[in-house]
Amino acid sequence: MEQAQKRGLSRLLLRWPDRRAALRLSVARDPQVAELCEAYEAACVATEYWLRSSAAIAPLRVAEYNDLASAMEQDIIGRLSQ
Repeated sequence: MEQAQKRGLSRLLLRWPDRRAALRLSVARDPQVAELCEAYEAACVATEYWLRSSAAIAPLRVAEYNDLASAMEQDIIGRLSQ
């Protein structure tokens, strides 16, 4: 598992402590979940970047990356029950 995947998984484990076992199991058996964790990490990092930005477009970018992160969360949750 790559570092970005581990960081994304760590964020999700903190976000959903009641689903930790299911998340770990899902990452271990489904490579697509690991890839989603990596993409989730990238979206979270981008959100943090735009939150610190003073650019006029920053609020729009924050909303876009938050939407992406939420969509990935839903994808991951959906895979937990498979």
